[in-house]
Amino acid sequence: MKKIFLTLVVIFIIAGLGYSQSVKSNSLNEKKVKSKITEQIESKKIWNAICPVMGEPVDPEVKTVEYKGKVIGFCCKSCIKKFLKEPEKYLKNLSDDGKKLIKN
Repeated sequence: MKKIFLTLVVIFIIAGLGYSQSVKSNSLNEKKVKSKITEQIESKKIWNAICPVMGEPVDPEVKTVEYKGKVIGFCCKSCIKKFLKEPEKYLKNLSDDGKKLIKN
Protein backbone atom coordinates (compact mmCIF):
# COMPACT_ATOMS: atom_id res chain seq x y z
CA MET A 1 0.00 0.00 0.00
CA LYS A 2 2.85 2.36 0.85
CA LYS A 3 4.47 1.66 -2.56
CA ILE A 4 1.25 2.59 -4.37
CA PHE A 5 0.88 5.78 -2.34
CA LEU A 6 4.54 6.71 -2.90
CA THR A 7 4.21 5.99 -6.64
CA LEU A 8 1.12 8.23 -6.85
CA VAL A 9 2.92 11.04 -5.03
CA VAL A 10 5.86 10.81 -7.44
CA ILE A 11 3.49 10.82 -10.44
CA PHE A 12 1.69 13.93 -9.14
CA ILE A 13 4.99 15.72 -8.55
CA ILE A 14 6.20 14.92 -12.06
CA ALA A 15 2.86 15.97 -13.56
CA GLY A 16 2.97 19.23 -11.58
CA LEU A 17 6.45 20.02 -12.86
CA GLY A 18 5.36 19.32 -16.41
CA TYR A 19 2.35 21.63 -16.00
CA SER A 20 4.44 24.47 -14.60
CA GLN A 21 6.85 24.16 -17.54
CA SER A 22 3.85 24.29 -19.90
CA VAL A 23 2.56 27.49 -18.26
CA LYS A 24 6.01 29.10 -18.52
CA SER A 25 6.24 28.04 -22.15
CA ASN A 26 2.84 29.57 -22.93
CA SER A 27 3.79 32.91 -21.36
CA LEU A 28 7.03 32.92 -23.38
CA ASN A 29 5.04 32.22 -26.55
CA GLU A 30 2.68 35.13 -25.74
CA LYS A 31 5.65 37.45 -25.31
CA LYS A 32 7.09 36.30 -28.65
CA VAL A 33 3.75 36.91 -30.40
CA LYS A 34 3.43 40.41 -28.88
CA SER A 35 7.01 41.17 -29.88
CA LYS A 36 6.34 40.00 -33.43
CA ILE A 37 3.23 42.20 -33.68
CA THR A 38 5.26 45.19 -32.47
CA GLU A 39 7.94 44.44 -35.08
CA GLN A 40 5.30 44.27 -37.82
CA ILE A 41 3.81 47.60 -36.77
CA GLU A 42 7.22 49.24 -36.67
CA SER A 43 8.27 47.66 -39.96
CA LYS A 44 5.27 49.25 -41.69
CA LYS A 45 6.82 52.65 -40.99
CA ILE A 46 3.50 54.43 -41.13
CA TRP A 47 4.24 58.02 -42.15
CA ASN A 48 1.33 59.74 -40.40
CA ALA A 49 0.18 59.64 -36.78
CA ILE A 50 -3.26 61.12 -37.54
CA CYS A 51 -5.85 59.71 -39.94
CA PRO A 52 -6.10 62.10 -42.90
CA VAL A 53 -9.84 61.46 -43.25
CA MET A 54 -11.22 61.63 -39.69
CA GLY A 55 -8.38 63.26 -37.77
CA GLU A 56 -8.25 60.42 -35.22
CA PRO A 57 -5.04 58.66 -34.15
CA VAL A 58 -3.88 56.00 -36.61
CA ASP A 59 -4.67 52.40 -35.66
CA PRO A 60 -1.61 50.29 -36.56
CA GLU A 61 -3.84 47.21 -36.91
CA VAL A 62 -5.80 48.77 -39.79
CA LYS A 63 -4.58 48.14 -43.34
CA THR A 64 -2.33 50.83 -44.79
CA VAL A 65 -2.10 52.35 -48.26
CA GLU A 66 1.11 53.28 -50.04
CA TYR A 67 0.72 56.59 -51.84
CA LYS A 68 3.54 58.56 -53.46
CA GLY A 69 6.18 56.59 -51.57
CA LYS A 70 4.56 57.05 -48.15
CA VAL A 71 2.75 54.42 -46.11
CA ILE A 72 -0.48 56.07 -45.01
CA GLY A 73 -2.25 54.82 -41.89
CA PHE A 74 -5.90 55.21 -40.97
CA CYS A 75 -8.09 55.07 -37.88
CA CYS A 76 -10.54 52.57 -39.42
CA LYS A 77 -11.27 50.57 -42.59
CA SER A 78 -13.96 52.93 -43.89
CA CYS A 79 -11.45 55.78 -44.13
CA ILE A 80 -9.40 53.84 -46.68
CA LYS A 81 -12.21 53.89 -49.25
CA LYS A 82 -12.75 57.62 -48.80
CA PHE A 83 -9.03 58.33 -49.05
CA LEU A 84 -8.60 56.29 -52.24
CA LYS A 85 -11.31 58.32 -53.97
CA GLU A 86 -9.55 61.66 -53.30
CA PRO A 87 -6.10 61.11 -51.76
CA GLU A 88 -4.76 64.61 -52.45
CA LYS A 89 -7.77 66.22 -50.78
CA TYR A 90 -7.25 64.22 -47.61
CA LEU A 91 -3.46 64.53 -47.49
CA LYS A 92 -3.91 68.32 -47.43
CA ASN A 93 -5.58 67.80 -44.05
CA LEU A 94 -2.25 66.78 -42.50
CA SER A 95 0.80 68.76 -41.46
CA ASP A 96 4.04 68.19 -43.39
CA ASP A 97 5.15 65.55 -40.88
CA GLY A 98 1.73 63.84 -40.69
CA LYS A 99 1.45 64.37 -36.94
CA LYS A 100 -1.22 67.08 -36.85
CA LEU A 101 -4.57 67.73 -38.48
CA ILE A 102 -4.59 71.14 -40.21
CA LYS A 103 -7.78 71.01 -42.33
CA ASN A 104 -7.64 73.69 -45.00
